[in-house]
Amino acid sequence: MKIAVCDDEPIFLEIMKKELEQYFRSLDVEIRTFSTGAALLQEVKKNPYAYLCVFLDIEMPGLSGLETAVEMEKEKIAVPVILLTSHTEFATRGYEVGAFRFLEKPVDRGKLHQALEAAERRKMSERRLTVSLDGREFYVPLNQILYFKSENVYVRIQTETDGYLVRKKLKDQEKALPSPQFFQVHRSYIINMSKVRAFDGREVLLTDGTRIPVGRGRRSAFQKTAARFMQEC
Repeated sequence: MKIAVCDDEPIFLEIMKKELEQYFRSLDVEIRTFSTGAALLQEVKKNPYAYLCVFLDIEMPGLSGLETAVEMEKEKIAVPVILLTSHTEFATRGYEVGAFRFLEKPVDRGKLHQALEAAERRKMSERRLTVSLDGREFYVPLNQILYFKSENVYVRIQTETDGYLVRKKLKDQEKALPSPQFFQVHRSYIINMSKVRAFDGREVLLTDGTRIPVGRGRRSAFQKTAARFMQEC
């Protein structure tokens, strides 16, 4: 995973790089720094999916941060943009370019961490599940999945619009899913917590109207997971 920081001040770039390295510590995260919007665009276009987010200084010679963000949007580079500036009056301009966050310079460490956590949550929600069927591969966004259902030696992956039947054990599928977004509520079902509309003590009601039973021995754990999910996500 990569993070890009674009600013025309070398000292600020070094400060941001150290802050980001300290936040991620030993995780496999590469911090890339750029002094111009043009250089950033050239690099990010090569593999936008590798980037967690992009920090952009609003005021730069050549392409400004706002102009760079506009170019990213034109190129359909769907990477969260966090705008940076020492002039707060420019903050509202971020809405015009669909900025993910705005941070005032000098950057407050707590607010930086909040922005990174939000970017990580967004990245997690955009993760995709690779499904192989009849020699073809389908990429199903995790945030579109309603539930997984065990059907003998198969698992049904159900989204709001499609269903996929793959030869797999439910317990193996569970290992590949992020927690607390997905939780096994029953020996035959794993649900997407973001799709839960209500819980009556015995069943969960999903956003599409589907009702799924919650095993008696899993109800307490489900409620704890639901509380954790609401706090973290």
